[in-house]
Amino acid sequence: MKPTIIISIVAMALLGVACNPIEDTSARDEFAEKGAPVSVDELNAALSVTQPIPNSDDKVEGDQYVVLNNTRTDIPGTWFVETSTGTVRRNTDHDTVIYGANNTYNIYFVGLSEGQAVRSRTFTVTVTNCFDEYMTFLTGAVDKADRTAKKTWKLLDHPLSFYNGMYGAWKYYTMSPGQSNYQGGSSVLTAVDFAKYMVFEMEGGKLTVYNGSNAVLGTGGWAFTHEGRGEQIDGELIVSVPLIATEKSWQGFSGTSSPYYILSVDANSMILCLPGTYNRTGEDWDYDASYYFFVPSE
Repeated sequence: MKPTIIISIVAMALLGVACNPIEDTSARDEFAEKGAPVSVDELNAALSVTQPIPNSDDKVEGDQYVVLNNTRTDIPGTWFVETSTGTVRRNTDHDTVIYGANNTYNIYFVGLSEGQAVRSRTFTVTVTNCFDEYMTFLTGAVDKADRTAKKTWKLLDHPLSFYNGMYGAWKYYTMSPGQSNYQGGSSVLTAVDFAKYMVFEMEGGKLTVYNGSNAVLGTGGWAFTHEGRGEQIDGELIVSVPLIATEKSWQGFSGTSSPYYILSVDANSMILCLPGTYNRTGEDWDYDASYYFFVPSE
């Protein structure tokens, strides 16, 4: 009996080992503290934040390019880049940031050295070269020196100045409220919505949304692109706070990761779309979107 008992005990022990996976500690070891990390001065010496096109008050160069570089590739890390719509992270050694709004921005780098986080000094970038016709439309600015310019926008006075409907309606119908059968139903707007307004400011790309009692509903930033996506879309409006009526949209607003399509914009009108998807693969009518008609406030 004894040999049988011994064999059974050994088998059970081996079975117990087989049921416990061997821990992979390689990832943990990478972040373990091993020794003295790089000093802040050493990290600063390895970093550069440069503007290939120098700022000049008598020039307009369009978008401003800022180049980030970390020469210590043995120190991985993340750049923290302030923009008009919030701070973004760039997990890379070398990158180019494109600014479209004039302001002073802060940038810094956090590196991982000997398993410890080391924060660099803050680099200050001043952008003054930017100007674009969209800035004139949105803020009323006449040129890039018009830094105090601001413009107020509200919903067009029409029951369907906001509605949920089919994706791609702008391709098939004249984009105006109440245009036949592309609306998703009756109006969901109330007097509360029509009383709200938004102020786009030139300086720093600031955006503030107010209710009818002039109380602030949200404060953030705005930016835009001219990228058309090939679907008769003029560009994108990128904001860090939701625009008026967005809370009634079928689509979820996720800050700067869910930009509004600019269907058209000029000094007197702005038509936007918040799509249900940014990666459409089927027919337009298989997807939905929300539409916004804004006009300047008198």
